Amino acid sequence: MLPHRALTTLLAACAAAAGAAGCGGGSGAPGGPAPASTTSAPQVANGPARAPAPVPAAVHTALSRAAVPILMYHVIAPAPPGAKYAGLWITPAALRAHVAALAAAGYHGVTLDSVLDAWRGRAKLPPHPVVLSFDDGYLSQGKAAGAALQAAGWPGVLNLAWHNLGTPGGLTRSRVQTMIRDGWEIDPHSLTHPDLTTVGAAQLRREIAGSRAAVRRTFGVAADAFCYPAGKFDPAVEAAVRAAGYRAATTELPGAARPGADRYALPRIRVDAGESPATVVQGVRAAVGSAA
Repeated sequence: MLPHRALTTLLAACAAAAGAAGCGGGSGAPGGPAPASTTSAPQVANGPARAPAPVPAAVHTALSRAAVPILMYHVIAPAPPGAKYAGLWITPAALRAHVAALAAAGYHGVTLDSVLDAWRGRAKLPPHPVVLSFDDGYLSQGKAAGAALQAAGWPGVLNLAWHNLGTPGGLTRSRVQTMIRDGWEIDPHSLTHPDLTTVGAAQLRREIAGSRAAVRRTFGVAADAFCYPAGKFDPAVEAAVRAAGYRAATTELPGAARPGADRYALPRIRVDAGESPATVVQGVRAAVGSAA
């Protein structure tokens, strides 16, 4: 997640490089969400449909106390020459390698909703669960990340900044619907991606409650977790998230998410360009405090 001005710059670069690199992203008008495209043909995930991998046997039979690492990704494409935020661009091959390394180390991809349910004793988690989250709503997340996770039989979590929907280089409604059918969780990331600690009370409510209403109305999903734009939050922002009915919120604070901690300040592990699969696995293990 980035400050709004930096995000706008990155989205512009994504849109310019989308044709050559397959990246996605686009910022809407700062005054509100841009209308979603209604002219594009229905899209499907890259390549032929693959049967999902067998679901591993759950090991939790009661209230889960598992610490769960939440990885944070952005653009899934090669960075164009001179990209200002090149660290946010992860190639599709690198993402596939990260997923393969995590799976080989015994990790299993899950949604954040399933983690929250397990922490309340309403669901069971597989051994060594991990959440892969993708911020902002770049087209490459639906295409490249969608294909990589589908091949592994894993779900993802899309943190959708509403103004990117249907914009050049951004996700289309049909692409998001495909992601939902493939098991993805869709969570709000505000309407226009501002620093929520700097806006007035009325805009704060619109950005938080309004983005949830838009996601729920458009896609028919729970939209139970909020993702703070640029990771910025304070007590007033957190209170607004609670008031909007969310069950949890994710930040850019480092570490693994733990059931006994503040559910509205869940940490994540940022993945940057150039990180090897071994480094990603090591970071996940360190976050959960396990040498296994």
